[in-house]
Amino acid sequence: MTDSSTGTIYALIDPRTEAVRYVGQTAKPIEVRLAGHLAAPAPLVKGWIEELAVEGRRPEITPIREHVPAGELDLAEREEIALHAASGDLLNVASNAVGNAKRRKASREEVKRREAEEKAMDLSWRQASWRLVADQVRAATGGPMSPSEIPARRIPEAVWETYQSYREAEDWLGRHPSGGYLLIPGVGLTAAEDSPEAQERQEIRQLRQRCADGLEDFMRTFSRSFSAVDDGERYGDGMFGRGDDAYKVAFADPSHMERYLSLIPWAARSLDPWVALADAAGIDSRDAAFAEWVSDDPDTRAAVKLFQDAVTPGYLGRRYDQWDTDIASFTLALGAAHIPGFVVPELLRSDLRESLVKVAKDRQATGEMCKLLQEIDPKALDTVYGKDRLAIADAELGLPAGLAAQVIAKVFGTDHRGPDSEIGKLLQRNAGAFHTPAVPGYADWSGVHIPAMRSAVACFCAAGLFDGADGDLLEATIERSKRTWMPGGRGLQALEEVERNLQAKRAA
Repeated sequence: MTDSSTGTIYALIDPRTEAVRYVGQTAKPIEVRLAGHLAAPAPLVKGWIEELAVEGRRPEITPIREHVPAGELDLAEREEIALHAASGDLLNVASNAVGNAKRRKASREEVKRREAEEKAMDLSWRQASWRLVADQVRAATGGPMSPSEIPARRIPEAVWETYQSYREAEDWLGRHPSGGYLLIPGVGLTAAEDSPEAQERQEIRQLRQRCADGLEDFMRTFSRSFSAVDDGERYGDGMFGRGDDAYKVAFADPSHMERYLSLIPWAARSLDPWVALADAAGIDSRDAAFAEWVSDDPDTRAAVKLFQDAVTPGYLGRRYDQWDTDIASFTLALGAAHIPGFVVPELLRSDLRESLVKVAKDRQATGEMCKLLQEIDPKALDTVYGKDRLAIADAELGLPAGLAAQVIAKVFGTDHRGPDSEIGKLLQRNAGAFHTPAVPGYADWSGVHIPAMRSAVACFCAAGLFDGADGDLLEATIERSKRTWMPGGRGLQALEEVERNLQAKRAA
C-alpha cells in the first residue's frame, strides 16, 4: 500500500503518440488514480478520453516522481507541469492562458466532479483490496461446495401443464395489448374495454393469474422442501424469496425446470458467501467471469451458468447490502485467522476488526480469531465484554481477588452461552479469556445470513483450514451446511400436498 506521507507525480500518456498530455499528483496507487480519471474526467481531459474511447483506447499512466514528501507535492507538480507544458500540448494548460486547473477557484460543477472522482478512486481502491481477499480465500478453499449431490426432484405433469398455460397466456397478452377504441356501426365509438375482445383479454388475465398463484405456491414450497432444517427463519427461511417467482423463467422442458428449482437453495446458501465477496471485489456475479473465478468444479460452473442464463436473473444478483457486508467481512475474518500467510489489505483492517469483535461477541470466534483480534486491539476483552466489573467490585469492597466471580458463579451458575447474557459477559471478562469454540459453526443460530455464514465455515472445514479441530466436528459442520440445500422429510411432505392440490385444480 502507498505511504500516505508521500505521493507520486504522474503523467497521463496518449497511447497513439506516447506524448504526455496531463500531469498530476496522487497519494494513492497510480492505477487507482487512473480509475478516477476515467470515471469522472476533468473538463479539459474529458474530450481527449472520449476521443481515445472511440478508437477503443484509454490513457496510459506512468510515474514521473515517486516517494515525494506530502509537503513537497504541490511544488513538484508545478515544476513538472511547467516542464512538460513547454515541450508539448499539455491539457493542464488550456491555450497557455487558463493555467493550472487545480489552482483555479473551483466552480460548483468542478466541486461535484472532484467529489465524483474521489468517490470513484476510493471505490476502485476498496474493490482492489477486496479482490485480494477474495482471491486468497478462493485459492485456499477452492470455492463453494459442489451441488453435484443435489437430486433433481421430478416435476409433476400438472405443474408442467400449468406452467405451459401460464406461458401461453403471457404470450397471448403480449400480442394483444389493451387500450384504444372500436367503431361500432350505428353506435359510434366505444371503449375497447367494453368489447368482446376486452372480455377475452380479461379472461386470459384471470387464467394467467390463477396459473401464477399455483406455480408460486408450488415453487416456494419446492425451494423450502430443500431447506427444512431451517424452518422458523424469517424472510422465507433465509431464501430471500428466491424461489417464489421462478415460474417467470423461460424453461425449455421439465428437466430444465427440475434442475433450476433444485439448485435455488444451494445458490441461496452455498453460493452466497462467494457472491458477497465478488460484489465487494467488483466482480459481477451475472457475468461469465464470475463462473470462471468462483470454482474449477464443472458442476458448480454449470449451476452458476444456469442462473445467469435465466430470463429473469436475480438469484445471484438480488443482494441485501448490510447482510452481504456481514458475510464478506466474516469471510475476511475467517481467512485472516485461518489461512496461512493471508495478507490483509491496509484499507480493510477496520472491517476485519469490526467483524472479529462481532464474532467474538457472538461467542463464535475461534482461538486463532481471538488471538488476531487481540493483536489488532490490545484491549479487545474490554471491547467485547466491557470492563472487569467483578474485579473492580473486589477491589472497591476490599474482597479477596476472584471472590465476586465465585459468588456470581455459585448463585447463577457458569453456563451462560448466549451472546446477550450479562452474567456470562461478567464471568468471561473476569476469567481474562475469550469463549473460543473449535469451529464458528453458528449451529444453534437462526437469521437471514446465518446459513451463508455456516456455508463459509463449511468451505474452510472442507479445505482443512481449522487446525486442531476434531475431525468428527469438522464433518458435522460440513453436513449441517449441506442439509440446508438438500431435501428434507417435512418439506417434501408439504410439497406433495401442494402437488396434489395443483393436480386437482388441473383436473377440475
